[in-house]
Amino acid sequence: MSYDLESSIGFKINQTANKINNKFNTLLQKYDIAPEQRAALEIIKYEKEVNQTKIANILAKDKTTISRTLASLEKKGFILKKQINKRTNLIELTPQGEKILEESVLIVKEFRKKVSSNLDENEIKKIVELLEKVAFNMEN
Repeated sequence: MSYDLESSIGFKINQTANKINNKFNTLLQKYDIAPEQRAALEIIKYEKEVNQTKIANILAKDKTTISRTLASLEKKGFILKKQINKRTNLIELTPQGEKILEESVLIVKEFRKKVSSNLDENEIKKIVELLEKVAFNMEN
């Protein structure tokens, strides 16, 4: 059996994602918020009629994970859940949630810029296209 870990696409994607996540975690520590929590806040701010299912779909996470994320955000006072019916809550940002997004926006923009800093526009498009193909393979 050969040792193919280093050349495995899945391994390389996971390794890169871990490096990105670790760096992003470090940058967001001073705001007492994790990358996934920040992403959820951004989704809540910019999407219409946001609920747990919509956030789970956008982040490609299971509902249980998103439920924990939202519970943490609610405990911190960043979101409010408004019950629509027994099974559905719409989620809104609180003024405190708006404030944390605003305070962290420059760091997030700089971080996103750094991730692609030595890539040209065509390379970025190609990476996105290839990652979408890999994701499609995992869905089928």
